[in-house]
Amino acid sequence: MPLVRGNMILLVREYSVGFERYELGFVKGRIENGESAEAAAVRELREEIGFDAKQLRLLTSVSLWPNYSPFQTFIFLASSLYESPLAGDEPEELETLSWPIENLASLRSRDDFTDARCLLATYLIEEKVSIIDD
Repeated sequence: MPLVRGNMILLVREYSVGFERYELGFVKGRIENGESAEAAAVRELREEIGFDAKQLRLLTSVSLWPNYSPFQTFIFLASSLYESPLAGDEPEELETLSWPIENLASLRSRDDFTDARCLLATYLIEEKVSIIDD
């Protein structure tokens, strides 16, 4: 979930077991049983970076393997952030970094920013930048 604060987006740096290295990305997590996608987004936001959002906008939902799995990812844009931490379930504390929206192309070219959902989100952010109120 892309998080916008002024003219910056917030990224999370966390260990990626699949690549056995640290990766940059956006807040993400699973939807618990009985939880809506929006409620899960808010919970993950609070758990991973300690913020909640006054504005949460669904940008899109995508599937990764529609021929093999019903799994969907919901991409929300969170803005007007305020502190509201919630205890998380991560094995280590996550690092939060700020990145200028005007430099999203350089973020996409990094070797440690490879999640396809996060890459897609950067393009969606560029499309929506003019509608963000912060």
